[in-house]
Amino acid sequence: MAKKTYQEQMRHSYPNHPIIKPIAPDMVKTWGEGMQVLPSPLEIRDVMRTIPSGEVMTAKELCVVLAKKHKVDIACPYTTGILMNIVARAIEEDETDDTPWWRTVGSKGELKPKYPNAPEEQMALLEAEGFSFEKRGKKCVYWVVKR
Repeated sequence: MAKKTYQEQMRHSYPNHPIIKPIAPDMVKTWGEGMQVLPSPLEIRDVMRTIPSGEVMTAKELCVVLAKKHKVDIACPYTTGILMNIVARAIEEDETDDTPWWRTVGSKGELKPKYPNAPEEQMALLEAEGFSFEKRGKKCVYWVVKR
């Protein structure tokens, strides 16, 4: 069986999402008790489409938007992060989709290492919008978007 394209993954691999459920016991220490949403890839793409030129949204901010939408305590950061990568790659596959995936960054403002042609392409697209970068870290070097 052929591997699914990212477009297929984005559109068809998560038919039950969004899923609302209690925060998992192993996540309670970090996130507290309450309810969480496991978002759909298409919801993430819809949020990406709202980010105006010259601005970025962190993964943490994206989770807040999704949690508010579903009236829950959190959007699962693990699921959201995985799906952000799938969505960015799916958009890259579709030449007609102009969703600005490059305007979403990691929770600390870092460029996403699993995005298409990372980090060079995301960096170039953000530089074109006036952003600059700062090298941080010792062992694992990553770039941080300076607003």
